[in-house]
This record gives sequence, structure tokens and C-alpha cells, in this order.
Amino acid sequence: MTPEQREEAELVANRFMDLHEDLMFIFKHNMVRSTTRINSIIRYAMVGMAVMMLAMLALVATFTTRMGSITSYMVAMAEDMQEMRIDFNTVTAEMRSMEQSVAAMDTYVAPLPSIFSSVDSMSLHMSTMREDLVSVADTMDRIQTRMQSLGGSLRAMDQKMIDMSGAVGGIGRDVNIMSRPMSILPNN
Repeated sequence: MTPEQREEAELVANRFMDLHEDLMFIFKHNMVRSTTRINSIIRYAMVGMAVMMLAMLALVATFTTRMGSITSYMVAMAEDMQEMRIDFNTVTAEMRSMEQSVAAMDTYVAPLPSIFSSVDSMSLHMSTMREDLVSVADTMDRIQTRMQSLGGSLRAMDQKMIDMSGAVGGIGRDVNIMSRPMSILPNN
């Protein structure tokens, strides 16, 4: 090999080594950029997951606190309905008693053997019917009171549901606001 060829070979080798060093620098630079980008994505994802977890905990807490009050209203309604059922049974029994009194009056009026004894019996049954009607009126008043109590419980439960709906809507709005930083993350 001549000295000129040797110099040219060394020059080519030096260029190759410079090119190799430049390529290695670019490769390392790209690796650092990729690693930094991946670390940023992981950080944003962790922050987003923490925000979502807090939002879910707030939602569960809202449901838990509201469900206790709604349950208490439903228990009160069930008790009122049980008492109304008892009152209806009482009305039914009193109506049967009235029906028996009317049937007994029919038997006293039908034969008419002695009008005075029939009138006396009718008077007795009429007083029984009067007492039954007063009892029915009292029972109907109790039923009306129970219905008003039930209506109050329904209104209170409706208000709690409206409040809970507003709270859930607020949580949804807060989740949307908190998730806005996630929009800057790359899609890939």
C-alpha cells in the first residue's frame, strides 16, 4: 500500500468513526427524549388515575350519606302503610258489623209481629250503627293523617333525590374539570 492510499484509508476510517460517533450521539439523544416523554406520560396517567379515584370516592361517599336518609324515609313510609292497613282492616270489621245490623233490622221489619219490639230493636241497632259510623269516621281521620304523613315523607324523599342528583351532577362537572389536563397527553 502506498503512503497516499494509506492516508486516504485513514481519512476514510476517521470519517467513518466521526459519523459513527454522530450517529451514537443522535441515538442517545433520541433515547433520552423518548425516556423523558414516557416518564411524563406515566406521571400524567398516575395523576389522572388519582383524580379519578378521588372522584369515585366522592361519588361513593355521596351515595352512602344520601342512602341513609332515603332509607329512613322509606322505613317511615312502610310503618305508615302498615298502620293504614290495620285501619282498613278496622273499617272492614266495622262495615261487617253495620251489615249485620242492617240484616238484623230487615229481620225485625219483615215479620212485623209487634211493631214496638221491632222499633226498639231497630233503635238499638241504629245506635250501634251510629257508634260504628263514629268509629269509621275516627278511623278515616287516622287514615287521612297517615296519608298526609306519607305525603310529607314522599316530598322529603323527592327533595333528597333532587339534592343527590345535583351532587352527582356537581361531581360529574368536577371530574370533567379535573380531567382536562389529560387532553395534553399524546394519543400514541
